[in-house]
Amino acid sequence: MTDSKEHRVRFVAQLVESGALDDPAWRNVFAQVPRHEFVPYYFESRRDRPGWTLVEEPADEWLAGVYGVDHLVTQVGGDDKNVDAARRGERVEGPPTSSSSAPGLMARMLRALNLDGREQVLEIGTGTGYNAALLCERLGSDRVTTVDVDEGLVDHARERLSALGYKPGAVAADGSKGVPDGAPYDRVIATVGLRSVPQAWIEQTRTGGMIVVPLDRLGRGGLLARLTVHSDHSAEGFFLPNYGGFMPVRVNQAAPAQQALREVGPEEGESKASPLPVDLVTDSAHPFEFFGALTIPGDGWESVGFTPSGGGLPETWLAQNDGSWVRHVTTEDSVHMVRQGGPRRLWDEVEKAHAEWTELGQPERARFGLTVSRGHHVAWLDEPHGPHNWTLAT
Repeated sequence: MTDSKEHRVRFVAQLVESGALDDPAWRNVFAQVPRHEFVPYYFESRRDRPGWTLVEEPADEWLAGVYGVDHLVTQVGGDDKNVDAARRGERVEGPPTSSSSAPGLMARMLRALNLDGREQVLEIGTGTGYNAALLCERLGSDRVTTVDVDEGLVDHARERLSALGYKPGAVAADGSKGVPDGAPYDRVIATVGLRSVPQAWIEQTRTGGMIVVPLDRLGRGGLLARLTVHSDHSAEGFFLPNYGGFMPVRVNQAAPAQQALREVGPEEGESKASPLPVDLVTDSAHPFEFFGALTIPGDGWESVGFTPSGGGLPETWLAQNDGSWVRHVTTEDSVHMVRQGGPRRLWDEVEKAHAEWTELGQPERARFGLTVSRGHHVAWLDEPHGPHNWTLAT
């Protein structure tokens, strides 16, 4: 049996020090639930070798990684066969399709549920089962239901949970439809990024209950919202101040920026100088990144950054599923050069949104909120019925 005690003590202390684990009840839960039992292996992408590298017990770095602060990729290409391929030394490629989320983010989202220990909770996105175990430890298994579209993931998670004495309801189904058989719930928490809040979740939540969800406006679920459900089957609340990156639901895993890199010629599109650096929209720590993701038309974007193998300046590409794309390069003289094309001029929209955000006084994300009613999503600044609001495309 792996001796993880020392790692777990440091793990909890690190979460406490970061401010993510400031609730004593959750602190005890994180200390009790062994994360390594749910992450027997994970994949790393390393600069010194192509494809994905499998890290697993008994490698020394495995346990250190499990009890680190980063998210861990636990499935690649939507296929568990890649684990066996990696063990055989074969090259493994493909997009990450499941992960164990960053523990600090998990702690903040669980804290945002405002639990008193008596709630019925629905978790969307079972993944490894670790988050479900934390909920079971806090509430008891009979108060937890978890759902994931990947039947294999649910089976693995159920086995790991059961081995530790946790027996929540574990369902393999489309999580966007909730789990009607267990409704009504007091809380719904999603650990996958979606473009919108499904009406099914609202209707399966009690009046006064809460939904904590990462909206996938950037292709990685960056906008965390905590919504209270009302009797008219609407939900409303503020965004949380923290970034919340999660795997998108499987249907959202297109790679438009990669496609643009393959298909767009070097002289295509329109070229111009811009006053704005690209990290405004690619750095989750930048305060404008949230506003841009919230208000720029379209379906969010994917970004890819690289330095050309033959030499040259670093490039960043942004692209949307409708084919709109941007190539952004900063010259050695700190001039931002942009080339953009497709059906819309995406960087022009970035500049327009930045001008609006500046005019509003550069508000932080915690001042924004969201109202959801029958599929209609409206974001607002400071108050739901104030002068500044934006209808979101879903």
